[in-house]
Amino acid sequence: MTIEEIKNSLKNGPNDKGYYGDFGGRYAPEILMPNLIELEDAFEQAINDKSFIDEFDYYLKDYVGRPNPLYFAEQLTKKIGGAKIYLKSDHLNHLGAHKINNSLFQILLAKYMGKTKIYCETGAGAHLIATAACGARFNFPVIGYMGKDDIFLQSTNVLKAKLFGAEVVECVDGTGEKGVLKDACTSVLKAWSSDPKAFYCCGSAIGPHPFPKIVQYAQSIIGKEIKKQILEKENRLPDAIVACIGGGSNLIGCIHDFLDDKEVALYGVEAEHSSALTNGSIGIMQGFKSFMLQSNDGSATLDTKSLASGINFYSCGPEHSYLKSIGRVNYTYATDEEAFSAFQLLCKTEGILPAFEPSFAIAQAIKIAKEMDSDKIVVINICGRGDKDIDTAERMLGDKLGK
Repeated sequence: MTIEEIKNSLKNGPNDKGYYGDFGGRYAPEILMPNLIELEDAFEQAINDKSFIDEFDYYLKDYVGRPNPLYFAEQLTKKIGGAKIYLKSDHLNHLGAHKINNSLFQILLAKYMGKTKIYCETGAGAHLIATAACGARFNFPVIGYMGKDDIFLQSTNVLKAKLFGAEVVECVDGTGEKGVLKDACTSVLKAWSSDPKAFYCCGSAIGPHPFPKIVQYAQSIIGKEIKKQILEKENRLPDAIVACIGGGSNLIGCIHDFLDDKEVALYGVEAEHSSALTNGSIGIMQGFKSFMLQSNDGSATLDTKSLASGINFYSCGPEHSYLKSIGRVNYTYATDEEAFSAFQLLCKTEGILPAFEPSFAIAQAIKIAKEMDSDKIVVINICGRGDKDIDTAERMLGDKLGK
């Protein structure tokens, strides 16, 4: 790349104030500022420390199991017709999701900083179990904050986290009757603000600066692997990359290395009833400026719902809002019905059990692939496996299961 191309690269963000264009920032109370500044300084030091990066790379390989395969879904491709479909197999990571890339990085950063305890938040529970496992490996106590509704829906992941030694705190909204990821995020920030010796391991590319940058950095291993693997298999870049998005860590991890490759179309797929990028407006909550599902005066978030707990979120990471504003990424949504149909289709064509979250991406990728010629290539990130969702799938299928 030329100096001018490097200067104008979409991979350069955020600026020193934490903004991607008009989005992001550090909208935090005074009590949190020392924590955030300390974290930013430590992160910048760590990523320029060869011994830290070497340790991260070692555990990615020998603990997480990276690189995971880029798999040609031959039967799904034949069933759908059109473009060749490849699956990036993040469901094959240790613990079954992309979340461990980020949890591992941040737990190592906590160790680097000399912290003594870990806080985290979670929706579907994948970030919780990844953080709990890494906490166990590096001898950190872990306290996870999780919405009341999600604890019920993702009881298997709660059990796993407790087996790893984590404490799970139930979070509710103002009514006290329900609680989702938004409520977990509020609770964990409140806890961290009064406990500077603790480390907050943020699970997605959201929150006040530097969290979106840290999570993007940790998850960018996904896209780097996709680029290397597709060049080895096809000797060219894909025509499209598709991933689901709630907060946005899985998607930004997939696409970050491709942001300057204009020939590659990029797609982020939200859940219909938590589609902040499709139906939201610009607002500021929980420390950052982004598209949000909010009341007209911006004083409260709107209720959201989704078959997939991990993308049932009222907002999205600020880098995604910026990429939407400049038209680099195509953001859309799929319905619960479309996602559940795609979930079943991947099970029956490829013998792969995806989580409900990437099933939203599969649903959109099917639409895209059908309209493309057979020499085109579509990559889908299967960011999690569906063990956590099989009880819900059983209830939804009822007597149709196995027919």
